[in-house]
Amino acid sequence: MDMDTERLFNLLERIAQALERMAPCESAPNLTYDLGEFKTFDWQAIGAAVEVADQYGPAVVVWQGNRFTRRSPENAYNTAIFYSRCVGKEGDRNLYERLITFKELPKNARPISREAEAKIQSH
Repeated sequence: MDMDTERLFNLLERIAQALERMAPCESAPNLTYDLGEFKTFDWQAIGAAVEVADQYGPAVVVWQGNRFTRRSPENAYNTAIFYSRCVGKEGDRNLYERLITFKELPKNARPISREAEAKIQSH
């Protein structure tokens, strides 16, 4: 390969890398896990890394170059810990996306309907 061709390939590679950095990342997956998994959760399994931790566990995690902050509101809803980030505004309201939520998941499923059971058995 001559010098000009090598320079051209290097330039094209740098352009491709710059375009990849500028491309919008996919939105956060909004995963749900049981609250009992919070302390031992494997962040690498979802492609995230803990950036800041405190006595409660991860406070800030990074996923696809974006920082998600831990939240755990005290309200009338079920106990939950989630990681979210602001992605813009709609009027005066901030818009958020969630990376992951840890909450108590139901342990017992309700029985399926007779109709659903019959269709399952017919297949």
